[in-house]
Amino acid sequence: MSKSKKITHLNKKQYKFLEDKVLAEIERIENKLATDKTHLELNKDSSGRDEVDSANDDILKHTELRFQTRETLYLKKLKKTRRLMLETDEYGLCQDCGSEIGFQRLQARPTSDMCIACKEESERDEFQNFHGRKSKSLGQQINLVGRA
Repeated sequence: MSKSKKITHLNKKQYKFLEDKVLAEIERIENKLATDKTHLELNKDSSGRDEVDSANDDILKHTELRFQTRETLYLKKLKKTRRLMLETDEYGLCQDCGSEIGFQRLQARPTSDMCIACKEESERDEFQNFHGRKSKSLGQQINLVGRA
């Protein structure tokens, strides 16, 4: 259950809506990951199959694992958001400038921790910094110059 918060830009109904949305997303992803894990374990055996089928299965498994990785990362963000909602009064405030994040933005992305202005600036900085750029989803270095 939600605690009484000092958040002034979200009314109780909005806060409850966002809280319920975060909980529903956590439950959805946890259920999906459990189902996907069972599905991958059931489809491990590819003996007796030709090379094309095996290659196709490998591509499908790789794609499924990428989606699982994305879902796992989003689940971590959702759980972090949930802790923020329960333990602090900082949910809905920009981590950079401290201004309020609008309800419409939080409704679209309840894990938002930056206001639109700070997020746009962050993305501009990221886009302009090509050297040493890292993939946000995989944490790997992206080499945009001198591809061979």
